[in-house]
Amino acid sequence: MLRLHPETLEDRARDLEALGLNGFDLMFVELVPAAAPVQAELTVEFQNAVSVSDIDDAVNLDGVSPEDIFAITGGTRIRGGTAPGELRITAVAAGADPDTLVLTTSTIGDYSTYRLHVAFDDAAGDTVIDPLFAAIPFKFRPGCFNLNCAPAFDKGTPKPAQPVIDYLARDFASIKHVLINAMRTRVPGWEPTSEADLDMVLLDLIAADTDELCDFQDRVMQEAYLGLARKRVSLARHARLMDYHIHQGNQATTWLTATVSANLTLPAGTGVWTGTDWDDSGAVIFLTEADQDCLVDLNRLDLYDWGGAAMSLDAGADTAELALPASLNPVLQGDAVILRDHFRRADIRYLVIEEALNPATGRVNGRDGSKRQLLRLLDGDDVAHTGFDPVAGQFFVRVRWRPADRLQRRYCFVTRCDGQPPIAGVSHFSGNLLRATQGRPHSLVARVPGSDLAPTDTKTFIRSDEVYWDVGPQGASIALPTSPLAYRDTAPGGEIAPVSSTVVTVSGIAGAWEERIDLIESEAGDLHYRVETDELGQSRIIFGNGVNGALLDNDATVRVTYQTGRGTAGNVGRDRITGFDAGLAPGLEALTNPFGVTDGRDPEPRDIIVRRVPEAYRSRQLRAITLADYVARAEELPGVAHAYARHAWTGSWRTVQVSIDPQGTTVLDDTLRQEIAGHLDAVRLIGEDLEVRPARFVALDIALALCVDATFWPEDLDMELQRAFSDGFTADGQPAFFNPDIWSFGETLHASQLIGRALKVPGVERVLKVALRRWNASTGPSTQVVEISPDDLPDATPDMIPVQPYEIIQVANDPNHLEHGRILFNLKGGRR
Repeated sequence: MLRLHPETLEDRARDLEALGLNGFDLMFVELVPAAAPVQAELTVEFQNAVSVSDIDDAVNLDGVSPEDIFAITGGTRIRGGTAPGELRITAVAAGADPDTLVLTTSTIGDYSTYRLHVAFDDAAGDTVIDPLFAAIPFKFRPGCFNLNCAPAFDKGTPKPAQPVIDYLARDFASIKHVLINAMRTRVPGWEPTSEADLDMVLLDLIAADTDELCDFQDRVMQEAYLGLARKRVSLARHARLMDYHIHQGNQATTWLTATVSANLTLPAGTGVWTGTDWDDSGAVIFLTEADQDCLVDLNRLDLYDWGGAAMSLDAGADTAELALPASLNPVLQGDAVILRDHFRRADIRYLVIEEALNPATGRVNGRDGSKRQLLRLLDGDDVAHTGFDPVAGQFFVRVRWRPADRLQRRYCFVTRCDGQPPIAGVSHFSGNLLRATQGRPHSLVARVPGSDLAPTDTKTFIRSDEVYWDVGPQGASIALPTSPLAYRDTAPGGEIAPVSSTVVTVSGIAGAWEERIDLIESEAGDLHYRVETDELGQSRIIFGNGVNGALLDNDATVRVTYQTGRGTAGNVGRDRITGFDAGLAPGLEALTNPFGVTDGRDPEPRDIIVRRVPEAYRSRQLRAITLADYVARAEELPGVAHAYARHAWTGSWRTVQVSIDPQGTTVLDDTLRQEIAGHLDAVRLIGEDLEVRPARFVALDIALALCVDATFWPEDLDMELQRAFSDGFTADGQPAFFNPDIWSFGETLHASQLIGRALKVPGVERVLKVALRRWNASTGPSTQVVEISPDDLPDATPDMIPVQPYEIIQVANDPNHLEHGRILFNLKGGRR
């Protein structure tokens, strides 16, 4: 529909009279007669009076038919036209004004819109009607409709047919098929021909690009959710949003014992390995963690035998008298002081005790290779003191280690075989200990893009590489050319962020940069970087962008040292790590790992990550709300065996009193107390005070009357019973009955427990009587006795010692400290 500018149209109508032209302006419709109309009178107003009277004369005087001048079109049920029965103009009459005519229709039209047309020429044959004003729309019943003069809106045209698009087409073949169908639809007559034609080549290129785009979109949607993500970097980022750090695996670590021919210092990074050469197939490489002095005096240390009287150290021992080694003179006190001062050094904090010979035969064959234990020496001057044997005239050194490291098994040092002289050296101590971590060393230099790079050297023990560092929107980054990157030993569970073995230095900046799990909290000048490792084991070092973390200079040279190796590959058996480069460590005679390596871990699998992240988010307690929360938090520390918490009113506020049962001892030292207080203070509620106190131990006085088998000597059986009911360990390394780590807060001692344990000792036929009481009768019930006759079962009423929830029973059975509890055995029968 043609739309006309209204102002321009008015100007044109105003100029018609001057041009001798005319046209319709308005129309009024009147139905006659009003009561029962059968016709309509159309009063038409023209733009001016030009030729209006001529039209009237032509119809009424000259006999021109009104249908020849005026025509009606349109209508739905009643059509306008000149055919019989159609709506038409039947009469024309002059109106009240010179520019008005009254037209009479043959009938009344329907409710649709009609158009009245006029066509008239003057005597010269020239038209006098302007084509723009030659027609006018009208309705026979205008009162039923909106008389808005604006034309009706354009209904438009139907939407052209669109080609069928398969939105499931996401790969090259299906996308190419869609493109071919689209070409057939839009280009009539087109058909696919040879693959070498230009149009087919273009379709192949478009399909290939679309395939890559669809793959990118699919990967983006896949990595957007924790449960669907497949890339390890995405999993790590999703997990960190829920305060969970995925475990990247960790390198295996172990202790090494060294034997040296001269005092020397082994530097950090000294390489050792399994097998003969480091580059052998299957060789596992380890590096020492720190500089360590190795002393000839500490190669091998034997127990001082007191003139052949000392035979062994029992389980539970935390002290040993050591003979001076062959490199020192035992009759000189100065040499004893030298050995004592060795143990007082800050860098010598551990000993290893091991069984070297079979105690039954005095030979290497048949020895128990697993009978070894790491001993952590005490701190300060209490660790070692010199002593003197006046009979032999020799000096020795008494060393002490932590109660938590008390011997778990009996160690024989001198054995006496049938008809042979005593054989010494069955067990011994070693003092040259080094900590080592698994992984081959690498040295990487990252230079500015475009610089000259040195070739890669893979033949040396320390592999050397040179690469370019990249610049991206997140900052500079370096892709490590070798994998897998070794990570430091971190506990699994998601609470501790993984730390890689990388050490990064940058030219022009003193000191090493610090690794962070992310750079969100890093300032613009902080020398921080982060490491990301993907599912293929490829790692990338990422630096800051100048806003979060320092930005690398344009000419910076980055040096990176790191280790590579899969964690579980480093889990090797004891005495497997024996290889080293003698040329790099002159004076080092032998080196081995006394214990099997077991702490190497592989990266946390994807399925485990997806399952553990939401579980850890729901279960991890970051605030101690209940007393059980305080207990669980305290027992997370490695030095705590058990804990108990209760509320106490201290006069002005409420205090949470946390009682601690230390691991392997009954003494809560200040170091562990402060560590526990700091660990609990991070989760305590506002308004609650915190007090960390030692556990309250309840000493018991116990007496057992036992019937001994006729084939056992009572004296020997008494020793076995003393060991079985001690607070240490039995001969086979199992915790004894009153070992403090077995008993916890509020655990009641029943007489049946004592009876059952006694009957497990070979040689005990039956228990005759059990007597139980607290050591201090004022703190609990008086003596409670269970008498067992040969025929009757014991009465179940008085056969227990109840304790409070904050108490732990204690029976040290130490004659020097009877207030720590005792147990007596009355043995009847046996061999006499």
